[in-house]
Amino acid sequence: MLLAVAVVLVGALGLVNLVLMLGVIRRLREHTELLSGRQEPAPQAMLEPGSIPGDFTSTTVDGRVLGRGDLPPMTLVAFVSPACDMCEAQIPDLLDRARSMPGGPDHVWVVVVGKGAETTPYADRFAGVATVFIEPGSGPLPLAFGIKGFPAFGLVDEHGIVAANTFGIARLDLPVAR
Repeated sequence: MLLAVAVVLVGALGLVNLVLMLGVIRRLREHTELLSGRQEPAPQAMLEPGSIPGDFTSTTVDGRVLGRGDLPPMTLVAFVSPACDMCEAQIPDLLDRARSMPGGPDHVWVVVVGKGAETTPYADRFAGVATVFIEPGSGPLPLAFGIKGFPAFGLVDEHGIVAANTFGIARLDLPVAR
C-alpha cells in the first residue's frame, strides 16, 4: 500500500513538473522573440544627431548675450539641474571633460536649468571652465536644443549641427586638447 502511494505521488510530481516546464519554455520563446525583434531606438537626450538647434538668445551668468550664431565650432553643451540626482553624479566627469576641451571655456556651454536660489551656487561650480547659463526648463536654450531629460550632453560640430548626444557624459566622444 505504501509503495502504491509513493508511486502515485512521484507520478503527480512529475506531471506538475512537466506543466511548469512547458510554461517556462513558452515564456523563453516569448522573450527570444522580443529580444530578436525590432528594438526601439534609445531615447535621445536632445535633438538627434544631424539636427540644427533652433534660434535662441540667452544671457550668460557673467552678462554676455549669446545666440546660435555665437556657438563656436566643436562645442560641448551640457544641460544639468540642481533638482536632478543623476546630474550630481555626472558633474565630476563633466568638469574633467570641460577642462580638457580644446578651445577652453568658450567651447563648453553649461546650462543650469531651474528656478530659485539653488541655481546660482550650482552654476558657480562651472565658473572658469565653461560658459554658464541659468534658465528655466522653458528657456530659450532648452527649447532650442529640444531637451528631453536631465542630464543631457551634446556636441555641436563646426557647422553648428548636433554631432552627438547622450544622457551620460562618459559616453560622449569629445575632441581632445593637444
